[in-house]
Amino acid sequence: MGLRPAYALYALAAFAAATALCMVLSRGLDSVRWSILRRCLDSSEVCTIQLEDLPAAGGFSYAVLYSDGEAITFSADGRDLRLERDVEGAALELMLTPEMPAGDRRAFFLLGAAQLLLVPLCYGCCAVLCAAAFYRHRLAEALRLLEDASARIAAGRLDFSLRYGREDEMGRLCRSFETMRSALAENQRAMWRQMEERGRLNAAFSHDLRTPLTVLKGHAGMLLSGLPRGELTEEEVLEEVRVMSQHIDRLEGYVEAMAQLRRLEDVEVRRGPTSSRMLLSDLADTAEILRNGRDLVWTVHGEGVWNVDGEIVVQVCENLLTNAFRHSRSQVEVSVSAEGGALCVVVSDDGRGFSRRALERAMEPFYREVSGGRMGMGLHICKLLCERHGGDLSICNNAKGGGLVCASFAFQGPLLKK
Repeated sequence: MGLRPAYALYALAAFAAATALCMVLSRGLDSVRWSILRRCLDSSEVCTIQLEDLPAAGGFSYAVLYSDGEAITFSADGRDLRLERDVEGAALELMLTPEMPAGDRRAFFLLGAAQLLLVPLCYGCCAVLCAAAFYRHRLAEALRLLEDASARIAAGRLDFSLRYGREDEMGRLCRSFETMRSALAENQRAMWRQMEERGRLNAAFSHDLRTPLTVLKGHAGMLLSGLPRGELTEEEVLEEVRVMSQHIDRLEGYVEAMAQLRRLEDVEVRRGPTSSRMLLSDLADTAEILRNGRDLVWTVHGEGVWNVDGEIVVQVCENLLTNAFRHSRSQVEVSVSAEGGALCVVVSDDGRGFSRRALERAMEPFYREVSGGRMGMGLHICKLLCERHGGDLSICNNAKGGGLVCASFAFQGPLLKK
């Protein structure tokens, strides 16, 4: 039940309770007032006055009112009495009530005033009790949970779950708060993953910088020590400079790779209707340039319009095709399928495949199986782009022993946070 109907029921119950309480207390006050009045009436005396002696009755004021009928109305001391006309020997009976004592008169007045105050007091108190009961049973627990959750979030502790049993407005508020906490926790985990990834990247970058820097330092020391003494020939100097130039180029490659990774962190995925024919045509043109006499087998399922970022898909697929043709012997197979809310591209070759070590580390930055080879950033960049697109990248060896890489791109869904 929602808060509004629940409060209406609480208010209705409070109104009924206030009405019943007001009636009970009013009856009780009436009973006390009547008991005071009865004490006074019990001490009254009845005085009989003959009609002919009425004018001589001292202490009484009266008026004779002649009606059109047979009755005459006498008013004596504020009391109306009716007598038959021309009744011989008629007499008047008057009840003489003594004056009420001051204490009883004060109590009688106060009890009457209390009866007047009963209505606002009863209904006001029941309204306050209604509000207190409603807060305690329908609001207090939810507010306590929200306050506790806010304190935990402020302290950076997101490893909890907010549960509230009712399906009312406070329940929806708690669920919204839980959704926010889950999003914050996911963002925090993503941030930690990125920090760990950046730490590994910096460690790999620092490790790979040592070799060219050491070589440059050695060759620079050799030139500094040999040139002044004329110990190096022109050919030897040129060879030293050539080697140093190669390692400088290598350092520039590392710096450019790091800059590219930084730019990838700022890549914004722009999903939009993309024609599968146009996308596959672009990939086929790239593959035709890279194949270099090798066979290329295409398999496509689910052609139509894909909700993807075409530039990211082409960039990843071109990188995978480049690696596949470089390591294949005679054939590369490409399978493209659009199903289950994602575009999946599988590139397989008939080369020697991934080693056991490469299966574990091939997607790490700057990983190379052969020292002195390429930067080892291709698969790492592809994985980053796939994750930015809501998908993933995985590697394995196919049944023929060659390498197989599967890249997926989600059609919908939130982008991974920075």
